[in-house]
Amino acid sequence: MDARSAALAALGRRAHTRWELEQKLSRKGFDRAEIRVLLEDLEERGLLDDAKTSTALAAWRSRTGRGRSRIASELAGKGVSRTDADAALASLDPLDEAKALRAALERRERALPAGLTRQARSKKLFDHLARRGFAPAAILEALRRKGDSTDDEP
Repeated sequence: MDARSAALAALGRRAHTRWELEQKLSRKGFDRAEIRVLLEDLEERGLLDDAKTSTALAAWRSRTGRGRSRIASELAGKGVSRTDADAALASLDPLDEAKALRAALERRERALPAGLTRQARSKKLFDHLARRGFAPAAILEALRRKGDSTDDEP
């Protein structure tokens, strides 16, 4: 299989960023110069577009209960430029993020063991949501709305 066939097969399975596809082709042993030329051609033909891919990935990750900082981290890990990542994050609807936060909070709350103190419960919820990339202020606000205690309350 040549580099073009391998690249098209990978893109046929899912969208990739330029960096991801370059890494994939390099691991298969293709020449770096050949890969660079191929990637340029794929970009010119519109088959490889980091901006579009990062926007779609950000929307999908937001729908699956991830916050902005987690999404930004994932985009960086896929080699997306700061400009494309910022544009992808800006395309997210803040209301959708708030809805995702509430849904993640409710799911995690149901999974917590019974018998936890209110403070321990709130801490576990906060920590879980923070790991998912939601902003601390938004998490605290969601906990307050649910009536759970937060660390800054007596």
